[in-house]
Amino acid sequence: MLTQIVKRNFSSACVNGTKSKFAVILGSQWGDEGKGKLVDILAKDYDVCARFNGGSNAGHTIVVDKIKYAFHLLPCCILYPKCQNFLGNGVVVHVQTMFDELAQLDKNGVDYSGRLLISDR
Repeated sequence: MLTQIVKRNFSSACVNGTKSKFAVILGSQWGDEGKGKLVDILAKDYDVCARFNGGSNAGHTIVVDKIKYAFHLLPCCILYPKCQNFLGNGVVVHVQTMFDELAQLDKNGVDYSGRLLISDR
């Protein structure tokens, strides 16, 4: 799975990548290298988070305000109110997993309306 996040506009030059307009988190070890945790750490500073391939995976757990969220398909950036989230071309959407994850968001009052977009491909 590759997760791409689009950085907000910065006025200063990028020296080490931390002020870049784009960041790509790419794993090559079949998903067990901690991409989800890194994306969650970076997500607060980004406007867009997108998955482009793969499907429902082992996932990762995020705890926010003592509430545990288990994500296997949705980008963890869905918890950030200003972040748009995309499941792009090549993502295998397991419908039941998606509905289960959306239900946990609904249960905890996370408003994702208009912020989760799914490719028709």
